Amino acid sequence: MSTKKVLMSSPEYFKVEYSINPWMIEGTEVDLELATRQWNNLKTTIELSGAEVLLVPAHPDQPDLVFTANSGIIKDDKVLIANFKFNERVGEEALFENWFKDNGYQVGRIPKEYKFEGRGDAFVYGDKLIGSYGIRSDKEALIYIAEQFELEPIIVELAQDKFYHLDTCFQHFSTGDAIFYPEAFKDSSLSAFNQIFNLIPVSENDANQLACNAVVINESVIFPSDEIDAIETVSNLGLTPKVANVSEFLKSGGACQCLVIALN
Repeated sequence: MSTKKVLMSSPEYFKVEYSINPWMIEGTEVDLELATRQWNNLKTTIELSGAEVLLVPAHPDQPDLVFTANSGIIKDDKVLIANFKFNERVGEEALFENWFKDNGYQVGRIPKEYKFEGRGDAFVYGDKLIGSYGIRSDKEALIYIAEQFELEPIIVELAQDKFYHLDTCFQHFSTGDAIFYPEAFKDSSLSAFNQIFNLIPVSENDANQLACNAVVINESVIFPSDEIDAIETVSNLGLTPKVANVSEFLKSGGACQCLVIALN
């Protein structure tokens, strides 16, 4: 089995200088030294869980580049680059596009009129595209991606601005199980997904700590806090829960999964 690879970007320019989701309060002070330690700890935890970490260079004009999950959607050696909803992040698109081209990927773009924010709102699962729309990504973008990648679209609508991407309120595991926050979805039972995953709801408290924004590396599940009840749930599934506190990044509405995109 080939080594799992993920893409990250260092946080040296990370800050909260604008507000594009309810977590972000413009001008919030970020402790960059702490954020850097937290990011390095997450990177090390990922590596110790069996993955190789590749890096896209940070950029002084793109403080949210650190959230590489939003770079695009990947299927084998093909990638479709994100079309960010907010102008503040549009500059990331060319940086991600160049990185993927430089690293041997076949790079495509989604029609500009369709907004789409990468692994934040969709991922490939076998012959299916699992995705969400309604806050930061458009349903039409997901349909386009499914057609381009020849996948069956299994898509749901989000209900709350606070949980603005699928990866803030849903995460699946190698066991076929998945945790989710019901109130984040228009269909709180998440019926479109329940034929594919064994769905396990998390509490409002867990959701507000972005418990579902955990990183999955093989049998390890890396949570953003040790005050999360779903840690016990994951342990009971026979998986290995780990914690990499990323509290500084929650100031921008992101946790562990937001800081990572799986490349294979």
